[in-house]
Amino acid sequence: MPGMRPASSGEAVSLPRSKWPALLVIMRHATTEANLKRLYQDDEVVVNETRDADAHLTDQGREEARRTGQHLNRYGTFDVVYVSPYVRTRETAGIVLEEMQGEPPLVLEERIREKEFGILEGMSRGARKKFFPEEMNRRGKIGKYYYRPPGGESYPDVNLRLQSFLGTLVREHAGRRVLVVTHSVVVLLFRRLLERLEEKEVLDLDRHHEVKNASLLVYELGARDGREGVLVRKAWNFVPGGEPR
Repeated sequence: MPGMRPASSGEAVSLPRSKWPALLVIMRHATTEANLKRLYQDDEVVVNETRDADAHLTDQGREEARRTGQHLNRYGTFDVVYVSPYVRTRETAGIVLEEMQGEPPLVLEERIREKEFGILEGMSRGARKKFFPEEMNRRGKIGKYYYRPPGGESYPDVNLRLQSFLGTLVREHAGRRVLVVTHSVVVLLFRRLLERLEEKEVLDLDRHHEVKNASLLVYELGARDGREGVLVRKAWNFVPGGEPR
């Protein structure tokens, strides 16, 4: 019988089954105009009037999504695709699905949306310093990880909704193959939760290994830290055509 093995006494003993998906691939959306211009890192005073949730992919971004979608066929057929409801992630997922084998269902999932920036949304670094100097001073004191802008979220706030989403994966997709199309902060915090990273480690990754557009974070079932049947990272910040790090 599947999942059973004979014991020394001749009785059948159930083998433990993992609660995790057999394959979990987490993809950042492809390039948008704001990404291309590095809008939010700019020291010039720039305020983007487009709502963050409505940003579209560029031509470059659409090509990136196609290339990554083709690469994903190396992993076989996926059982489900979860996607943030933002326009750029939905456009990315749509192109990816056109290139992938099979027809996995696509599920819109608000819990994997981008970190919310509240009153600072759409502002370059220079604009934030000009219009909200006190907030920037407060951010400097509290630190990037725990800082919550008015109306927005901190990294731990995003962790809470990702914890809830991981609960869904455990309940509904054990042993299955799952693709998640999401945003840079969320990709980073998947690592935080699945690998039990600390604040310093998360910020070090953010500082030195910026999550690339259309890149993949890949986990497969395996053994880690003396435990069997856990998710083990196989690729990080991997863009098809480059090398996994």
